[in-house]
Amino acid sequence: SFSECTAVVFGGGMYVVNSGVVSLESARFVECTSTQAAVYLTGIDRLALTNSQFVDNIASRAPAALFFNSGIATTDSLLRNTTFFGNSAPGNITILAASPLTWDCPLGSWMPSVGQLFGDLSGCNRLCAEGHYGNASDHFTSDCSGPCWLGHFCPEGSVLPHKCPAGTHMPNRRAANISDCFLCAPGQYQPETGQEECLPCAAGSFSPDVGSAACEACPMGGVCEDAGAASRLVWQPCPAGSFNPNRGSSSSAACELCPVGTASAVPGAESSETCSPCEPGHFAATPGLSKCERCSAGSYQNDTGATSCLPCDMGRYCAEGAAAPLPC
Repeated sequence: SFSECTAVVFGGGMYVVNSGVVSLESARFVECTSTQAAVYLTGIDRLALTNSQFVDNIASRAPAALFFNSGIATTDSLLRNTTFFGNSAPGNITILAASPLTWDCPLGSWMPSVGQLFGDLSGCNRLCAEGHYGNASDHFTSDCSGPCWLGHFCPEGSVLPHKCPAGTHMPNRRAANISDCFLCAPGQYQPETGQEECLPCAAGSFSPDVGSAACEACPMGGVCEDAGAASRLVWQPCPAGSFNPNRGSSSSAACELCPVGTASAVPGAESSETCSPCEPGHFAATPGLSKCERCSAGSYQNDTGATSCLPCDMGRYCAEGAAAPLPC
């Protein structure tokens, strides 16, 4: 501990010049007075400053607490968990690093490795810039580890990029906030988080809203043949004489024909229950009819659900649509 030390010129508490490694662990420099810096290090090879404190030191020339100048081209000098409080020098300059000084920063933060640092400091006091992230402890610019990833956003001080939520996408780097994530447009969806692009709704589905994480299945009773549909208006009903009990159909082949002996006049039917058996005097010889055909004159049909008509009996007559022969 160095308390109330005084130096006429440099280093009120410590002055080292043209030396090798200077290592300070749990050191305290308190109320030291000098022309420049409580600790003045010049021409040394490397500095390791850990778990130390600089408190209420005074210098008539900046900096107040620490001056560092290495004698070799190196970037492995390290400052870790060290506090600077109440130090005083012109311009409120606390530290002057003429050579690179690496700070051991919490993830998501950074400190400049050279130049002037001002005021009170307790570890690293600068957050990685928005649109960037910092997952290492030795960053010395605000870009930190680099720009935010595609499909992600990075608020100020991000350790790692945050994924854009489902229903959104981010095709650009450097997004800063969740509000920067683009909502999927109608006709598109994105079920995953952290994605670069949205996906078009497949045929058989549609998406009428922005920001959809899933597409809606095409309703029963018809089909949706177009991909990327933004409205259920693309839904096409199955024609009369057919039905579709399934959702999400993309082809007219999904429409099932009413069986022979039945007919349905209803387009967009969802069930075979709309296929009604032909009434007496009528028939349906082929599947998929919208209405049953009438028996022609000279024939009849007395049953329901018939697929053909019967010839009229001898000695009787049968008008068109006859349900039974009539006596002459």
